[in-house]
Amino acid sequence: MPDASGGNAILLTLSGVERTFSLPSGKVLPVLADIDLTLREGELVAILGPSGCGKSTLIRIAAGLLPPTGGEVHYRGELVVEPNPHIALVFQQFALFPWLTVAQNIEQALVPLGLDPQARSQRVAEVINLIGLDGFEEAYPRELSGGMKQRVGIARALAVQPELLCMDEPFSQVDALTAETLRNEVVSLWRDREKYPQSIFMVSHDIQEVAFMASRILIMTAHPGRIKTVMENPLPYPRDPRSGAYQSLVDHIHGIITGLYLPEKELEVPVATVATSAQGPVPQVVAPIPAVGVREVVGLVEAVMTRGGDVEFFRLTSEMGRAFTRVLLAVKLAELLAFLETPKDRLVLTDLGRQFVSSPRKVRRQLFRQQLMLVPLVKRVREMLEHSPEHRLAEDVLLEELAIQCPQEEPKRVLRILLNWGRFADLWTYQAATGTLTIDGNQRHPT
Repeated sequence: MPDASGGNAILLTLSGVERTFSLPSGKVLPVLADIDLTLREGELVAILGPSGCGKSTLIRIAAGLLPPTGGEVHYRGELVVEPNPHIALVFQQFALFPWLTVAQNIEQALVPLGLDPQARSQRVAEVINLIGLDGFEEAYPRELSGGMKQRVGIARALAVQPELLCMDEPFSQVDALTAETLRNEVVSLWRDREKYPQSIFMVSHDIQEVAFMASRILIMTAHPGRIKTVMENPLPYPRDPRSGAYQSLVDHIHGIITGLYLPEKELEVPVATVATSAQGPVPQVVAPIPAVGVREVVGLVEAVMTRGGDVEFFRLTSEMGRAFTRVLLAVKLAELLAFLETPKDRLVLTDLGRQFVSSPRKVRRQLFRQQLMLVPLVKRVREMLEHSPEHRLAEDVLLEELAIQCPQEEPKRVLRILLNWGRFADLWTYQAATGTLTIDGNQRHPT
């Protein structure tokens, strides 16, 4: 098969790509910035990064499904301004029509090509055989397992015989054993140069997955999303996850991500103070908050405690069976609450963290509340509630404030996180029927 050397023809280039979204408040949310990327024939390139770093947005821009707000995308030297017929996309959520059979779902991808019914049927039969869906042609999505549904998604993408197959976290919705099987099959398909696609461009949050599959790995940071590290994967195919070289590569990727997301000296979380300008007071923005629920943080600190209060980060993620990037978000919040410290690649419970784990539920809530009030954004929302008439705030007022405080975040996402945290800490109550946040007497004067 062709290697990923510079001698292979260039398929796709992204030059200075940026993407922003306009929020209902009128604010602009920067999602991607300064994206430069070249993808050649014969490559399997994987983007690795946590939720919210813009991976899915980037792959949709690459496929021509979403226009960049800055920069350009070229395919074989031609400017991309519409969906690219040479690129197919496999979605994370399967995206099957529930009222169509397996064969009919696959055939839908061929309708825009103008093929006659006989040619469409032949193409459908070919990919059904290729992907191992024989016997399921007349089955409906409700009759299929998650793994079989994703096989249909892959078959539908391959039916158009794409030169480039884009995959958006394609194995995140299936069980571990099925995901392993599908990864092997996709790599085997890509390595068979008599078949298609020539190249694969995928996004993932799983370090083991990209180490196993990719010929080149791009690591992204967030707020806005940028490519921070590009590395070749030197391991020959087929790859053995049990080999020392494979484990060394995984450890190396771990180290890179740790340096990016858990640096030895973290910047202090900026406090939302007020500056002045010619137009009057200007609120300073606060740092992005981790998109993680309370249960995940509690589970994390409990897991560290059961291992003596000091454990290697990557050993813990492996033992918990969780994706590294998902655990990372819980670590960031636990750090923010002063329950954890992260020297080098270890997770170490603080005295406060040990006290939290050892306390009954009521005391846990009190400690969580105490520490949560040190987070500037939480403190700001709480102060707004305390000074509002009847201690009540409408959702649209909150969203406007969140857009000001966190201009690089989607306000509704931030609100969902704050509702989760505040509910556990008994800081406020959300009235879904009226879309309002309130505090009652007990919440104003907790015991």
